Amino acid sequence: MAIAVLALSTVPQPSFAWGRTGHAAVANIAELRLNSRAKAKVMKLLALDGNNHMADVSSWADQQRDAYPVVHSTRIPFDGRTAPAHACPDLDKLCADEAISKYMKTLKNGSASPTDRYVALNFIIHLVGDLHQPLHGSDPIGYNEVTFNGSAKTRIHAFWDGVIIEQHGLGSAALARELLNNGVDVKTGGSPREWAIESSNLARDAIYDTLPACYPRKRPRCPTTPMALPSNYASRAYPVVARRLKQAGLRLAEMLNDALGA
Repeated sequence: MAIAVLALSTVPQPSFAWGRTGHAAVANIAELRLNSRAKAKVMKLLALDGNNHMADVSSWADQQRDAYPVVHSTRIPFDGRTAPAHACPDLDKLCADEAISKYMKTLKNGSASPTDRYVALNFIIHLVGDLHQPLHGSDPIGYNEVTFNGSAKTRIHAFWDGVIIEQHGLGSAALARELLNNGVDVKTGGSPREWAIESSNLARDAIYDTLPACYPRKRPRCPTTPMALPSNYASRAYPVVARRLKQAGLRLAEMLNDALGA
């Protein structure tokens, strides 16, 4: 039974944090780590709109930005300033960490409607991935314009969203398998706000170590000339991306097992 409120999901939209491949890889990792009870409940919810896997809905939330009051980031200043409790600029919307907490309550609520729980699941799958992209947890969020190997200029945020994963060259299923079997131990657990803080620290150390922190409309202003990234930038950055994708998938599984696995 298709859910009418989700009709916007058929409209082509640009992808954002991690792009479709990265978000699907996070979902694939999580699905492989669900316990049997959680997986059965997840699959039952996914089937409401004809989906078979978590990856099928992993980018759904990017297509709903005008339909739901949710910001896909939690902006933690990496210069040591204390982040406000509501750490995103839209006062009438939920920041990503707030949205995850809200939708987890809905997902756990067996009395909530199946449609509401389906929407909650979709947002959780997506936003957990979002908060593990370093520039979705930092302030500033990557306004700097760059070029890469002669490419047209783009913002460093978009580069970290997709180009690094694209350069690695694997589809989402193969990428998930590679990450699960790469022998790299990653820290799991923690809260959505703590994941945003981790991302902010990574943005400081792995992105803004070579780029100036800047904003398009306030000081410090962004340079008017795009910076040419080194030809090995994507391969050097990939280990950070790989670690965050793996963490996101494992943490997503933990959350869903906790919510639905009992």
